[in-house]
Amino acid sequence: MKIIPCPSSPLLARRVAEASRLEVGNAVFRRFPDGELYVRVQEKEGVVVGSINSNDDLIALIFALDVLDKAKAVVPYMGYARQDKAFQEGEAVSIKILAEILESKAEEVITVNIHSREAASHFKNLINLDAMSLIGEHFAEKDVVMISPDKGSLERVKTAAKYAACEWDYMEKKRIDATTVEITPKSIDVEGKDVVIVDDIISTGGTVAEAAKILYSLGAKSVSAACVHAVLADNAAIKLFNVGIKDIIATDTIECAFSRISVAELIAGSI
Repeated sequence: MKIIPCPSSPLLARRVAEASRLEVGNAVFRRFPDGELYVRVQEKEGVVVGSINSNDDLIALIFALDVLDKAKAVVPYMGYARQDKAFQEGEAVSIKILAEILESKAEEVITVNIHSREAASHFKNLINLDAMSLIGEHFAEKDVVMISPDKGSLERVKTAAKYAACEWDYMEKKRIDATTVEITPKSIDVEGKDVVIVDDIISTGGTVAEAAKILYSLGAKSVSAACVHAVLADNAAIKLFNVGIKDIIATDTIECAFSRISVAELIAGSI
């Protein structure tokens, strides 16, 4: 069995191959003049590694899996996972459809920090790896405080802080009156401290930007952002730097300039 890299994850696939002591398989991906995708995998069995950060990424992944007689799917960033329920009548539950397709093509699906339990519930046999420990280890020798931008990421920041051996907290909303809401860390005083905002995904960066403004207003010495999946849509990195974010640290589930932490060993251990 060989590692088959998709166009979305070539470097991570190489790292997974090295960590698992497997060879990189022979695959060709290209686009026809009319925009259609062409995929050729010259192997019979393989572990296809490809994040879904666009519709093209999804098609390339599905086509590669379909060619193989025996396949595993490693989807480090599972796009569409935030569409995990129907909020209005007639809405497609996109992750449910995606789960059905992937599990019809692969004997096993492996991902990293899928967005929610609801998203994971649509898979029958999903291996959902947790990279929060890796984020924590990255900060283990640094004097920082870790903050979740909301209560929803409480468990994530707790895990990261455990491995960083640092204090942690989350941003809490307090209603002052009918028109005023105050957002502050629940209990930690951040004045004069280096703060790291920790979340699973930074997409447009709006939540992290607002949290950073509040933390600076409370006297934080510096504010950085750390995440597993750096989607960074709509020039989100510029937005974050404009509000004073000192640094952005992410894993390589989505390969970009901020990918300082590799999940290759984590994935290799599961295949």
